[in-house]
Amino acid sequence: MLSATVNGIAAGPFLIIMMIISADRELMGEYRNGHLARTVGWMVTVVMCAAGIFGTWYTFTGG
Repeated sequence: MLSATVNGIAAGPFLIIMMIISADRELMGEYRNGHLARTVGWMVTVVMCAAGIFGTWYTFTGG
C-alpha cells in the first residue's frame, strides 16, 4: 500500500513536468502538443494531483 501512495504522490509532479516539456516549442519543435492535447493533459494532471493529495491524506489519517 505504501508503494501505491508513493506512486500517487510522484505522478502529479511528473505529469506537470511532462506537460511543460511537451508544450515547449523550442524543445519539441513540430512535435509540440496541440491545443486539445494540452487541455486534456492539464485536466488529467489536475485530477492526478488531487488524487495524490487525497490518497496521501486517506493513507495517513485512515479516512
